[in-house]
Amino acid sequence: MMYMTALQLQQRLGLGRISNVSIPLFDIHHPDLKPEGHGLHNRLTTNNLQNGYVPLRGLAHAAEQSVPSFISLEGYSQHLANFPPRSDFDYERLFPPLESSEGGSDDELVINIRGSEILTGLHADYVLLPPEFYQYLIELTGKKPVFYGQLDPSPYLQELKERFPQATFIPSRGVAQDFDYLRKSRHIVPSLSTFSWLACWLSEARTIHFPIAGVLNPQQHTLSMLLPLDDPRYRFYEFPLYYSLPVAQYRDYLDPVRTNWAPVTPSTVKARLPSTLQHIDDQILAFSPWDYLHMHPEKDAFYRSYGDVGLYNDFMNDDLLCGRAGFTLDRAYYARLNVGAALAVARGEYSSLEEHYYRVGQYGGLSKRP
Repeated sequence: MMYMTALQLQQRLGLGRISNVSIPLFDIHHPDLKPEGHGLHNRLTTNNLQNGYVPLRGLAHAAEQSVPSFISLEGYSQHLANFPPRSDFDYERLFPPLESSEGGSDDELVINIRGSEILTGLHADYVLLPPEFYQYLIELTGKKPVFYGQLDPSPYLQELKERFPQATFIPSRGVAQDFDYLRKSRHIVPSLSTFSWLACWLSEARTIHFPIAGVLNPQQHTLSMLLPLDDPRYRFYEFPLYYSLPVAQYRDYLDPVRTNWAPVTPSTVKARLPSTLQHIDDQILAFSPWDYLHMHPEKDAFYRSYGDVGLYNDFMNDDLLCGRAGFTLDRAYYARLNVGAALAVARGEYSSLEEHYYRVGQYGGLSKRP
């Protein structure tokens, strides 16, 4: 996902080389170039606080204005808006499928199961899904269930086999084969993992039954936002927040949610999404190194060492996260010349004249001061 984000940033910039990437599954290897000089950083902490979103438009603008030696993506970049759209990007060429593998047929419902270390309760957000959810989908679709993936022996797997005696169970065939089988299946229920998510998203499946739960629920796992709400292939199901335990205790955390989930429409989900990402790019585009230095004279030595690149980094990874503007605005002047803006702020449509400026005024050529 970091690589896909870098590809979209490279497209937006129209220049640059991607480095420090290794994805053996698709024979992708870009060595670390170890560039010299100063670069722009999307830091891990910043990326986490922005639900995995990378402000590509803002970073491209900052790069044009400050001319860094490199741009460093340091978070997980797990946000759908970071990736080149499937509609206009050749993902088959970038991530070619295997020639010899197969996927689930049109009369099968492929249910991906992730076991392995997840069964240990390694991470609280990597949870198992209740068998009742699978029962509902099997009855809803009328498809033959195929449980595929990391089918490690466990009390949970035993429950699945007892509940679905007519189902097909296919244990993992290795990373490449597992990814390809999911990707080539027609009807899929992903497990709660980014591996399963990506295989489904890259697929040509007719339906993808998406559980908004655990690590795939942005209200629970706030470091990412991977809900393809505008993709007609997806059907969404909303779960309560719940957290994993070692598999020997799986009933303790799974029993309370066995029937406490429900289908949900994309529009309903959209209305509940975190608002963390609003207008981040607008704020970066409105940033003024000159204003920022005058607002923070204590950064003069910092500026002499790192130039505008340093000031952009400081703003994007500090002040912006705290809600502070990166420019100065003569409020009386701005309100006097832009009565509509002043009225919109008075009505609560914008939180401040500064917000009106970075969301609207800068694009309309409005002046910040005489």
